[in-house]
Amino acid sequence: MKIGYLIGIHVFAIIGIIFVGVFFAIRLKLTNVKGSIDNLSDSFQSQINQSQVLGASTSAQIKENNGEVANIETEINKLTAERNLKTQNLCKLEELSYTAPKNVDRILMAKKNIKSDSIVAQMIFAVETYLTNKDDYDKNVMGCMNNFSAKNISEEQIENRVKSTTGQNIFVWPDQEEWKAVSESIKKDQKVINNAAIAANIEPRLIVSDLMVEQLRIFYSARELYKQYFEPLKILSNSNKISLGVMAIKEDTAIQIENHLKDKSSPYYLGPEYENILDYKEGEDVAAERYKRLTENTHYYSYLYAGLYLKQMMKQWKDAGFDITDRPEIVGTLFNVGFPQSRPNANPKVGGSSVKIGQNQYSFGRLSYEFYYSGELLEEFPYINNL
Repeated sequence: MKIGYLIGIHVFAIIGIIFVGVFFAIRLKLTNVKGSIDNLSDSFQSQINQSQVLGASTSAQIKENNGEVANIETEINKLTAERNLKTQNLCKLEELSYTAPKNVDRILMAKKNIKSDSIVAQMIFAVETYLTNKDDYDKNVMGCMNNFSAKNISEEQIENRVKSTTGQNIFVWPDQEEWKAVSESIKKDQKVINNAAIAANIEPRLIVSDLMVEQLRIFYSARELYKQYFEPLKILSNSNKISLGVMAIKEDTAIQIENHLKDKSSPYYLGPEYENILDYKEGEDVAAERYKRLTENTHYYSYLYAGLYLKQMMKQWKDAGFDITDRPEIVGTLFNVGFPQSRPNANPKVGGSSVKIGQNQYSFGRLSYEFYYSGELLEEFPYINNL
């Protein structure tokens, strides 16, 4: 009995030490996610650089003094760049129709609604990251562009080739049961997400891109619990007390979001119209109310805090001269790693914490990008920024 008593005391002492250690780790921000850089980070940057070169106007190179001539030349260069991007997209879709027909079919369906060649280019790039024969692919695309003929290659021909395909999605997660459960849950929150996005004046799909990663991360790390409770009810999972709610926002992060709304000297300050959007009622227990907001069943505040969080960092980058509005991989990375690592620069890195789906390892930022340009849930959450 004496030995058992001593063992019990030591066990409780060890548990106490662990809890104290966790408490101070959180308070000292040692649990903050530092993340790692995705091995495709440079490829994302190259894609952006290529798109900018292909789609950019060359008006700065026009030296004529006559303004009318300069404007004509600018329009010609702009139309030429647009034609080149259309041709490149068509050639790539032609080539991909043989290796990823299901994805090409989804891209073509999206293309009819978005009318944006730059978004189509990003959707194509998301598929290209999975190609194993990239050199041959690039060679064939270049040959297509150099010898392009609308008679030989058309969108209609490609569509007829892929529309009845039964092949697998080149992305791993869309065909899994886990995503089907998560996507149904997200659809149920469509109205709430859109309302929060309107309040924060941010594209709803950006919020969903990070929501999707958080939910799949929880699903795959606690699969049995999710399958027994959250999947049958088609609801989203709240994170634990360290990261709160369906968007897994830490209490410290929520406090920073609130403070930046008020601080006019903050690089994250959004303007006077947002200053009172998260105000508490006089006399309220702020800490308790904040916890209640982030864990409530309607999820509205989870999405609102997330939308404001993203908007604040996007504002910081834009004011510094680097607009990341149309870079969900960077926005997603920043959402994951937080304010301390939001440092505007010309060559931002894609990364964040690791998410494992099956045998595939993703960084948070890459999976955010992949969902954003996958075409999944496009009817519920269409593209807005680049229309």
